[in-house]
Amino acid sequence: MDTSISNSKLNILFLDLSRWMAILCAFGIPWSNASFNIGFYSMLIFFILSFAFADRWQAVIKTPVVITALSLFALISLETIYTSSQVDLAKYDFIHYRKLLAIPVLVALFTTNEHKKQMLFGYCLGVAVLMLPTLLDGLGIIHFFNFNITSYRNAAYSASQNGVPNLVYWRNQIVHGFHVSILFSACLIGAFYYKKYRNVLLIIGGLCLIDIVFFIYGRMALLSLLASIITMIIIYSPTKKHIILIFTLIVMASSAVYFIVPTIQTRLNSISNEGNAYNNDNNISTSGGVRLHYWAKSWQLFKQSPIIGNGSGSFRQSMITNNDPLASLGHRHTHNEYLTQLSQYGVIGFLLLTSIILISLRNAIKIADPWLSNLLITGIIVFALNALTDSSLHNDWEGWTFVLFVSMASFNINLIKPAPNKKITP
Repeated sequence: MDTSISNSKLNILFLDLSRWMAILCAFGIPWSNASFNIGFYSMLIFFILSFAFADRWQAVIKTPVVITALSLFALISLETIYTSSQVDLAKYDFIHYRKLLAIPVLVALFTTNEHKKQMLFGYCLGVAVLMLPTLLDGLGIIHFFNFNITSYRNAAYSASQNGVPNLVYWRNQIVHGFHVSILFSACLIGAFYYKKYRNVLLIIGGLCLIDIVFFIYGRMALLSLLASIITMIIIYSPTKKHIILIFTLIVMASSAVYFIVPTIQTRLNSISNEGNAYNNDNNISTSGGVRLHYWAKSWQLFKQSPIIGNGSGSFRQSMITNNDPLASLGHRHTHNEYLTQLSQYGVIGFLLLTSIILISLRNAIKIADPWLSNLLITGIIVFALNALTDSSLHNDWEGWTFVLFVSMASFNINLIKPAPNKKITP
């Protein structure tokens, strides 16, 4: 009996340690590869030692999001073997979609809303760390105190890009804007429910706004920010009249910002300018031109095998085989997750991905905790939007964020076994 109790306590300890390591992993997603890797592999080790999956696997495997995610990974695995591309190209894509296997582990680990909130708090804290040097740089504090943090600058860092600051550290502007727009949502949603911390949350949310509007070049970050605001309006507006009124005010405010802030004009105008340059002159030297070119090529690839796709690595292989003018850039995906799925894994892969998104949104809506529910809804919508201009699941840090949010949105599995019926004797 004593040995059984001791083993039970040890299993619980390992389970708690696994959960804390998962939070460390989430903390590292926005900014630190080291924290992510230490947290992730430690989480797996402690989870195995806890033997928790032995009791939970039947409940976990029945959850719709786990079934769908594993089905998508199984499809990708199969099409890594049967593919039109070279082995190394197929292997590259397979490795980047392995993150789907973490979903059942996270679902098994985080079985209460309170634990899920701790997980997302760790992620938000990591985003704050990601944003900190950008704010210090943009506000001139680094220069004033003569700090030297150049070693943390992202490889894509540029003091000025088309006249717009691009002060990003650790991650590039696309990933940076993606994470900060989610933190912005977390703070504003939190301000509705945590009155004690409302002022602090509003200040952090304001800093997120300053970060995205003034200090980075990312264009999708502006759209993600707007998507976050619109999602919250829809969630919190009591009537349709309120929604229309607030939308009108946002349009007016956005128009004013557009005309007052030159860098916003530059960023938004560049979208249409690059699109026109591609359509009129077939200019594929810009960021927008590259994407439009890739999308056209991936659509052609999709039409060759619309049901099951052409297999892992096939997009990159087609670029090389056809001596595409952009093949030298070395890009491995279409810069649109939906088109990546369609071209490489066909309609089946596309439907599985969209099913994961829709199932997770449905799950998130049903969560009783309002902060948790609304943050998950907003985060998944931001991911779905970003996936239009980048292969966000294929990419490391947007993809891991999606895995995290999908897992936290899953239903809390029932781990309590019903007590056996006892026969009552007189």
